[in-house]
Amino acid sequence: MAHKIPARRMLEVRLDALLPQKWEWQVWEDDALLMSGHETSRETAQIEGNSALFYLLRTAN
Repeated sequence: MAHKIPARRMLEVRLDALLPQKWEWQVWEDDALLMSGHETSRETAQIEGNSALFYLLRTAN
């Protein structure tokens, strides 16, 4: 019996400065937006985006 190799997913965190004090983070898979949110600093947006990415990895089947 052959073992199935799980499909690989390419997830990406993107940051976008909307205003000086407003950053949007987004988690994408190819051309599909999976999650997004807004923060007041770039650092916090990066942390929250990364947390969302790891959440998706942890809950993947």
